[in-house]
Amino acid sequence: MRSMFNWLKKLNPYRHRAFVRELLALRAQRGPYRFAVREWRGISDMELARRVLEVESFRSEVQPLPLPVEKLKSILVLAPHQDDESIGPGGSLLLASKAGVKIHVLYITDGAQTKTDQPANVRFVRAQEAERACAQLGAQVHNLGISNLAPKPSLDDVDRLSNIILETKPDIVMAPWLLDWPSKHRLVNHLLWLAHKRSGIGDFEVWGYQVHNTPFVNGYVDITTVAEEKRRLLECYQSQNRFCRYDHIAMGLAAWNAHLFESTPDPRYFEVFCALPGAEFFQLVADCYFDDLSKTYRGDLSVIGGLEAAHQAVMRESSRGKNRHKVRQSEEHSTVRHYLWRRPERITYDPSDIKG
Repeated sequence: MRSMFNWLKKLNPYRHRAFVRELLALRAQRGPYRFAVREWRGISDMELARRVLEVESFRSEVQPLPLPVEKLKSILVLAPHQDDESIGPGGSLLLASKAGVKIHVLYITDGAQTKTDQPANVRFVRAQEAERACAQLGAQVHNLGISNLAPKPSLDDVDRLSNIILETKPDIVMAPWLLDWPSKHRLVNHLLWLAHKRSGIGDFEVWGYQVHNTPFVNGYVDITTVAEEKRRLLECYQSQNRFCRYDHIAMGLAAWNAHLFESTPDPRYFEVFCALPGAEFFQLVADCYFDDLSKTYRGDLSVIGGLEAAHQAVMRESSRGKNRHKVRQSEEHSTVRHYLWRRPERITYDPSDIKG
């Protein structure tokens, strides 16, 4: 990215912006991503922050493009917790629903919490809140039911995820963007990768939505016309808002995202995405997640240990299949073979830091 722009700056300064826009238009014909990240391997959270700032400095030349949410036939939203579908892509889903798009929301965890003063039946409360929110979206609700306190997804969970994708036939799968901060948000992408690895699913685009931090933004949806409806959607989750005003935070994020676009005198609200073709998304998960799970999951041993059995079982199946068919290992398979389920030397994760 940086070398490209250093080269562009050598061009006539009055011409290079138009040239970049022409390149973007050509790039947009290939798929949903609107500019390329040159090298994703080895990204860490610190590296992520640097690269996001680097991209921001070129926002006058590199602009995300609108995503055609109202022209889709079917959307499947993977939500780690009961409220993430509203915090992240809630406005986009409202617009899609008004356009007649079929919407399915799959909650990955059961929503259990141990916060002080939470009711004993908090899982039931959050499930009821989710039903009310999805009713406003006209969305069908699905539940995987993995424990939020001690997540230990099984192969049955991976297969259920695959079956829901096969049944709903989504054009788009929305999931927390690859490097969203909480460990259970990254768990969702890991599970989607396992479903792809085990069942071969993947004929869809993956739109990574924003919850806790700014993604590599290459697509957006202007939700200004439904901003107040999104606010009401967020207000369904009173059990969470009483501890932290996620309704306020989510609307603030949508307002802040307007700085990426042309200034206007009127308030505007945007939801932003890192939108990728399925094949590229799955390759990025393999490249970025598995070298050191203690970094990927920020030392959250409950997630790392809970995922181990399902991940290793899928990899053993894959290895047996390759041996049976004598297929030469691809670069991805060769890398996966050397992934170790390393335990972090130090635990840096504090559960109280993370929503959900």
